[in-house]
Amino acid sequence: MRNKILLSFIALLFSFSAKSQQPVCGFDQWKAEHLAFVNAAESVIQNHLQNSEGSLRNLDTIYTIPVVVHVIHNGGIENISDAQVQSQIDVLNEDYRKIPFSNGDGNGVDTYIQFCLAKLDPDGDCTEGIVRIQSLLTNHDSYERAQLSQLSSWDPSRYLNIYVVKTIGGSVLGYASFPGGPVDQDGVVMVHNAFGTIGTVTAPYNLGRTCSHEAGHWFGLYHTFNGGCGIDLCNDGDLVCDTPPVVNPNFGCPNVNTCSNDFPDVYDQIENYMDYTNDACKSMLTEGQSDRMHATLNSMRFDIWQPANISATGCDSNYASPACIVVADFISNGQQVCLGNTVSFTNKTLNDPTSFEWIFAGGDPSTSTVLNPQVTYSSVGSFDVTLITTGANGSDTLTLVNYIMVSPPQPGQAIPYDETFEQAIFPPYGIVIDNSDNGITWERDTVATQFEGVASAKINNLINTNYGQADALILPAYDLTSFAGSPYLTFRWAYAKSDVNYSDELIVLLSTDCGLNFTQVFYKSGSSLTTGPTQVTPYIPDSTTIWKQAKINLNNYVSFSRVIIKIVNVTDGGNNLYIDSLHIGSPSLTIIEELNVGSPKVYPNPFTDEIVVELPAAAAKTLQLSLYDELGRKIDTKTILTSGSERFIHWKPALNSPSGLLIFEIKSDEFFCTEKLVRQK
Repeated sequence: MRNKILLSFIALLFSFSAKSQQPVCGFDQWKAEHLAFVNAAESVIQNHLQNSEGSLRNLDTIYTIPVVVHVIHNGGIENISDAQVQSQIDVLNEDYRKIPFSNGDGNGVDTYIQFCLAKLDPDGDCTEGIVRIQSLLTNHDSYERAQLSQLSSWDPSRYLNIYVVKTIGGSVLGYASFPGGPVDQDGVVMVHNAFGTIGTVTAPYNLGRTCSHEAGHWFGLYHTFNGGCGIDLCNDGDLVCDTPPVVNPNFGCPNVNTCSNDFPDVYDQIENYMDYTNDACKSMLTEGQSDRMHATLNSMRFDIWQPANISATGCDSNYASPACIVVADFISNGQQVCLGNTVSFTNKTLNDPTSFEWIFAGGDPSTSTVLNPQVTYSSVGSFDVTLITTGANGSDTLTLVNYIMVSPPQPGQAIPYDETFEQAIFPPYGIVIDNSDNGITWERDTVATQFEGVASAKINNLINTNYGQADALILPAYDLTSFAGSPYLTFRWAYAKSDVNYSDELIVLLSTDCGLNFTQVFYKSGSSLTTGPTQVTPYIPDSTTIWKQAKINLNNYVSFSRVIIKIVNVTDGGNNLYIDSLHIGSPSLTIIEELNVGSPKVYPNPFTDEIVVELPAAAAKTLQLSLYDELGRKIDTKTILTSGSERFIHWKPALNSPSGLLIFEIKSDEFFCTEKLVRQK
């Protein structure tokens, strides 16, 4: 038995990219949203092609690609057999090596590229090259891309990661990343019923050619119909001279000639793996396509086929694979949790485990033998988790020390709540931005004509090339038990597309368990999201813009004292998305209207040493006064308990408060507002 003790565990979040509204392949959408990466990769490929002499197919070199197949299932037919996986590897080899008398023995060339299910994992442990994980993410959507890859991902510089799932955003059969794209988004995703030649596959995509098609994208090939007929057969379209131009994707097995600008004028090459024709029609790749793939392999995918990696992954022909023992592994949906939370554990054990023994220090239950247990933590502290797994050829133990950290939940702030992004500070006090890729994200905008005031929150999807990336505004935690009546979340938005064929997504997620699990309570995309005309220039709302309103009933959550809300943008090649006038409380009132009081008045402005607050009504209340600089750093704060007779509050902030623009905040159980003030000294 091998015992692995880890002092800490940090899960790497991988953000897989590519989605499409095409009925077959999602690459065109991926390409549109990763255009900067694609253009950079294209430059590298063209440079390599131009510096070579003649064909790049080196008959002395066989390029072996180690493959790991991640089967993401939920116990249904999508949990395909090892034999179905192997049938797809066999098809890839038939197609790329043009094996005689196979379905891949068409009029094309042997590309000298072959595929091997890995026999050693990244840690050097014996593997079958197949990872099986039971998860609801087998039906995954765009904002869950990171979660899909978090379940399982091996070093993409050493392995071709292929994910097999039940569905991909509806009708898409597969999608792939292009060379040179984000490293943590590298690989191919396929639906189970178009993967391989046996088992769950269904006609007309039952001969494994969809994966051969997606692998072509991974090597740097475009669709044969890319760019339509074009003008220059070598420098337009798919940038390959010996593939006839095709105006649109072909379906079925037609005998057509859609472009006549080639000489000699020949029919569409429906046999090419890079068209959309049925599997039964496909049987070839051309020499020009082979050259492009070899240019990729000798530049951006150089390490994966080197002898050292072939040996390290067990794909060396001399490697004799022993019977693989199980390798224990797991993840959870959270590590820092609140008291009373229930944590879901996902088993990632390799190599056909047959039984499991879990040990949860501080958890209920404290032990389990199920595949993916759920455990409740009712004590504060840090707790170990152990998984002992057994298979036909041995057992393995994994202990993660202090893996679960439990703390008492803190009640959220009282509502009603308003945010109109008028403060120069962004994000406003209490709001957090989730920008996991450190790329384009939410920002404060004062150029557009806002719904109210002078500012709004904006995210620029027009230049956001990281397709599928979810960026969230995480609002402060709220105590909904503090509100009398039925609370609503309302806000206004404005949005336009950059192309009629795809759209970004606006999603609202809600959590009642300290962020461990989120429920989708609002979703808009396409025409239901759009407020402006489709345009390739940046969308800027003007005085004619009719901002749409979100109105989300929170009545189901009034018994929760800590509710976390995320407003999520998922980029999909659209345009600017704007958010304004956030309100939590009554559905049609602002916070001041809701309380039937006027807004507090703050003066003088500019001020020197004293701020005067004129209250909207005489009533006993506790006030908290705060002063922030432009970066959102708190300079001074004071709590005042009024007797009910005061209408005017006088406050002298700290003498060392800086001069210039400051943000003054006043809040009580009844209201919350901010003002820009200038301090003179």
